[in-house]
Amino acid sequence: MSKRPMRIKRRRKENMLIPVLVMLLFALVLSLGIAAVWQKLSGDDERAASSRRAEDRASAHMSSDTSSEASSALVEPDISEDVSSESEAESSEASSKTQALRVENSYFDDAVFVGDSLTTGIELYGIMENTTVLAGTGLNLDTIYTSEVVKQEDGTRISVIKALEQQQYKKVYIMMGGNELNYVEKDPFIKRYDKFLDTVHELQPDAIVYVQSVLPVTESNNYNMSNSRIDEFNAAIRALCEEKRVYYLDVAASIKDEKGALPVEASPNDGMHFGPEYYLKWFEYLKTHVVEETI
Repeated sequence: MSKRPMRIKRRRKENMLIPVLVMLLFALVLSLGIAAVWQKLSGDDERAASSRRAEDRASAHMSSDTSSEASSALVEPDISEDVSSESEAESSEASSKTQALRVENSYFDDAVFVGDSLTTGIELYGIMENTTVLAGTGLNLDTIYTSEVVKQEDGTRISVIKALEQQQYKKVYIMMGGNELNYVEKDPFIKRYDKFLDTVHELQPDAIVYVQSVLPVTESNNYNMSNSRIDEFNAAIRALCEEKRVYYLDVAASIKDEKGALPVEASPNDGMHFGPEYYLKWFEYLKTHVVEETI
């Protein structure tokens, strides 16, 4: 009689142990599952964070590149290509501070043109009667300070530099070099041009300064000038403009023929000076090569 209760107790203990083991096993599987899910989520978060960091770095790099490009565009304001061409010229214009919209004659109301005998032709032929011309035959980067070529209302004459002291302009167009390329070496010439630009900045501190290229001559001319030498000096002038942060205008491109020279029919007499037709070409170029902020 005493043995039967003992067997019953053992069976109850065995019956209770099985559910406990099942519950423990279930808890273990559940824990492992939760751990796996947590690990996956953590990995996803880390990958997302890493991706965001990479995107931030890329964005910062792009911003830096954009800033660098803007700075480069400012330091090198290249507006020398002829916008009448629809190929590489337009691509160059797109990266500069200029626009190719054609301005009207009134744009030159507050401008002054400084130069030698070629510049006097603007006034001589009445090409742009609303603008100011301060120029004289034979002027170079030395004599422009002293030669009294600008006529006053009272009949007296003063130098170009003195005339620039008397009135402020919004735009200053300069074309110098035609009278000295044959006898001045390039480096001394550029030093004199550099000094002259400093003088212009001092006298016209609020003006936009445009430096125009030296114009070409016919292949055979009365001055024994070489277009290859003119091109060499123009390249140096352009480099100076980039350094001085002023605007270089390749006016020569608007009147050159396929050989890079002034056409013979433009200047049959001396190979350098031309008539109204080519001044109109010159100004057509100027009207489509302007700094956007001056419009």
